[in-house]
Amino acid sequence: MLKFDWNFLWTIIDLIIFFVLMKVFLFKPIKKTLDARKELVDKQFKDADDAQKQAEELKEKYQSELDSVENEKKQIISDARADAKIEYNKIVDKAQGEAEKIKASAKRAAEIETEKAKKAAKEQIAALAMEAAEKVVSEKASAESDSRLYDEFLNESSDENDS
Repeated sequence: MLKFDWNFLWTIIDLIIFFVLMKVFLFKPIKKTLDARKELVDKQFKDADDAQKQAEELKEKYQSELDSVENEKKQIISDARADAKIEYNKIVDKAQGEAEKIKASAKRAAEIETEKAKKAAKEQIAALAMEAAEKVVSEKASAESDSRLYDEFLNESSDENDS
């Protein structure tokens, strides 16, 4: 038959007690420490993901603001160019109008001066004709005197036109 040994039973009981004590005093604190570290690592990963998401959101926000500013800049430049072109056209139109007025004024002045010159020439011709007529009437009518009067009239006319 089998013999039962009490030493063997006490060894098993000692092992069970040793296992329970190890579990209570060693495994539970180690498990708590490992769980706490796992939670800390998980929290750090979550914080890092949140920070990355927040950074991406800020990046998208700043990029959209930058695009908006760029579009606004282009619009302002376009508006400024359009305004400058309008102002340029106004200035050119005004200058052309003034040039036309100056041309018209100069043309009128030239016409007036031409009319004055024609009138003065007519008056001089009339005065010379009167002088010639007076000389003809006052002198005796002869071919020689007519020729001399005609030559004097031409000389006086040419002298006045030269000056």
